[in-house]
Amino acid sequence: MRRNLLVLCGMVVVSVLFADVSAIGTWGGSELEVFKAMCTSVGVKVNFETTRDLDALIATRIASKNLPDIAILPNPSMLKRLAAQGVLKPITYVSREELSQTMARTMYDLGSYGGKLYGVFVKIANKSVIWYNPEEFKKNGWSVPKTWKELVDLSAKMAKAGKTPWSIGADIGWPLSDWVENIMIRTAGPELYQQWIDHEIPWTHPSVRKAFQTWGDIVGNPKYLLGGIDGTLATTFQNAAYAVFQTPPKAYLYYEGDFMAGIVKAQISSANMDFFVFPSIDPKYGAPIVGGGDIIVVFNDTPEVQKLIKGLIDVKAQTVGAEGGFLVPNRKVPLTAFKDPVLRKSAEIVQQADIFVFDASDLMPPAVGNQGGFWDAAKKYIQNPKNLDKILQEMEALAKKNY
Repeated sequence: MRRNLLVLCGMVVVSVLFADVSAIGTWGGSELEVFKAMCTSVGVKVNFETTRDLDALIATRIASKNLPDIAILPNPSMLKRLAAQGVLKPITYVSREELSQTMARTMYDLGSYGGKLYGVFVKIANKSVIWYNPEEFKKNGWSVPKTWKELVDLSAKMAKAGKTPWSIGADIGWPLSDWVENIMIRTAGPELYQQWIDHEIPWTHPSVRKAFQTWGDIVGNPKYLLGGIDGTLATTFQNAAYAVFQTPPKAYLYYEGDFMAGIVKAQISSANMDFFVFPSIDPKYGAPIVGGGDIIVVFNDTPEVQKLIKGLIDVKAQTVGAEGGFLVPNRKVPLTAFKDPVLRKSAEIVQQADIFVFDASDLMPPAVGNQGGFWDAAKKYIQNPKNLDKILQEMEALAKKNY
């Protein structure tokens, strides 16, 4: 702890300026600078060690009994693994009620293990938006859909007019699994969604089947896909996005996260881009957010760490993060704090959502959630939706081997 000593009339007065906290994570550059600014707003100086291999560094520190005070993890799976090892300290000074007042109600559970809170999110990502060109929508008299039915009806309307509704890049599978996840949370709700991640329900469960079949409303019709089935499977997710925003456009709708603005603008600087929230399917679940995020966990529970944790989730520090370019989870942060218009609109969508869940494939064992598993299953479904039973049976067999 760094102190400033003042001597007044023979008396020593200790004025604490900043408390020092040690931290490790993968952040560097501007991302780290924004985080440090957030910490400064709390009155805590963080000594941050950046690493490219966080898993290996934490394992080494555990073995040498030289853990930092905190770490910033890229997903809740790592949190659960470390909590199960007994190396994390529970965050008992932040209650479910307190967190739920400012963030989506599911945030507490995402940071919990065994009923105790072990981590809080400081930055998130939004993967629940659909991109379009507003000029093309206006020219053709199309309205932004608010429900899944309206989205499917709009796709049919475009196709009937001789236009290709969707551009989807499926050469790598994760953009496809993102589709299924967004549908699953909207049709099954957060409890079944988490049970699916944890393999507490099988891949052959009716809720998983329904998610794929609902996705089939769009990908099951080759006329809705730019390049048909073969073209979709051969296209990168970047090129698929460019097709919607080039002049003239080859398609009119594109699904992926809010990060796509930077990717498209780097290639087509004049792109007229806007997005709307991935529509509601079952009204009782509204329009949940599927995303990612960075979560802070505690190894050493000191007063300085407690001050930092409580401060970082408060609106003051979260506003500093928003001003620096972070999409933050605190719903009380004023939208004017988000200087970038894309980030501001994404934040508005996040703030209106009651449910935030993590990308499911990122929380599954890699052999299940990634290439060779979920990603490829989604590709196979596009190739032939009639093979859904076989696809889900294969996924269940794979899950049984890897959980």
